[in-house]
Amino acid sequence: MTEISLCMIVKNEESCLARCLESVKGAVDEIIILDTGSTDRTKEIARQFTESVYDYAWEDDFAAARNASLSHASKPFLFWLDADDVLERSEKEKLMALKAKIDEHVDAVMLPYHAAFHADGTPALIYERERIVRRDAGFVFSGVVHEAMAVSGNVIHEDIVIRHQKQDKERNPRRNLMIYEKWLARGRRMSPRDEYYYARELMDCGETARAEQAFARFLRMDGWIENRIDAFVQRGNCLMRLGRKEEARRSYLEALLCAPRAEALCALGNCLMDEGDLHTAAFWYRAAMICERPTHSGAFVLTDAYGYIPALQLCVCYDRMGLFKLASQMNEQALLARPGDPTALSNRAYFESRLAEQEADTAS
Repeated sequence: MTEISLCMIVKNEESCLARCLESVKGAVDEIIILDTGSTDRTKEIARQFTESVYDYAWEDDFAAARNASLSHASKPFLFWLDADDVLERSEKEKLMALKAKIDEHVDAVMLPYHAAFHADGTPALIYERERIVRRDAGFVFSGVVHEAMAVSGNVIHEDIVIRHQKQDKERNPRRNLMIYEKWLARGRRMSPRDEYYYARELMDCGETARAEQAFARFLRMDGWIENRIDAFVQRGNCLMRLGRKEEARRSYLEALLCAPRAEALCALGNCLMDEGDLHTAAFWYRAAMICERPTHSGAFVLTDAYGYIPALQLCVCYDRMGLFKLASQMNEQALLARPGDPTALSNRAYFESRLAEQEADTAS
């Protein structure tokens, strides 16, 4: 059976580290903890699970820290997690089964990451990450923020879900942006991937105009196709906020020229609905309803865009057109996608009343 080293970087994670390590205990054969400057009980907790706890001088470079953690590993395969990641019992059992399956012919294993959740616990944002790699393959992380490994060779995809369960921990929302700004101030040249994530950090921090410019710079580079698709959509969102609606529509359409994605289709629908063009908006939402959700592309997948959002928006369009029966049907589709959704349940009561009134008017 193949042995696996779990390699982690941590700082002030006393609230969640034990939960993470407990969730994988017994499924990994070695645990490497690289502490980047904790001032709480993080290292004490880590030592309850492993003796391999190392101090590391933080230098505003997540990739460098990740690579340092990998350098301490001794097992044939390397597995990485963040402290607020968790494997449910079923997923832990799948990981243990995987160890009997992979061998020296496997270079990397891609696993689904559930990164955000609805109130009912269902995933709102899903994407794949390169979670397990063969140590001798020599893969390393790159990127000072949002670090990743460019894996190649025999890459397999497994259905072992890792859940990102954030704790209520104070974190400077501009931390990542500040790291990028420091690197730029030192004359660092941004790679396409850096530029893409720099744009996203600007957008998340509310710097819409600068974010739009950064997305535009990225789109002039030779970046990864999935980053390009998302960049067209996010640049369109920035342009909408800046009141440049025609440019926004073109950006959404550029995304669709790369690949059909419900996120872009819904954005186009929103754009047209905002302008009062309900018929054209409905066209784009209907297209989103039949758009296939990507699975192994590595794309950020907004799960609501593949069912719930287009159904609910079609409900609104048809209601404003006076097509109450169609609107009610779309609302039921939204409930199928998100059972128990308060908005759709409220709509159901509204349409019951509306349809009853319509029947009464017809009868009279």
